[in-house]
Amino acid sequence: MQKKMTVDFANTMHDGASVSLRGNLISHKGEDRYVFRDKSGEINVVIPAAVFDGREVQPDQMINISGSLDKKSAPAVVRVTHLQK
Repeated sequence: MQKKMTVDFANTMHDGASVSLRGNLISHKGEDRYVFRDKSGEINVVIPAAVFDGREVQPDQMINISGSLDKKSAPAVVRVTHLQK
């Protein structure tokens, strides 16, 4: 897994860039859309049910996520492929 970065830094990266973040899922926006927060800010993330693999994540639980940055939509989202508690 690549080195962890901040949400602030991830927002400066190019479309399709690989991102790896550590922080909290703070809200569920419906279906597979969530808001992720770290010490630098917030970003929208898409986490398919298969990535959760039956695990529940509470807002106070620190997690690691990795995936790719999708800047085709506004605001940008991270399409999460791995989640680790």
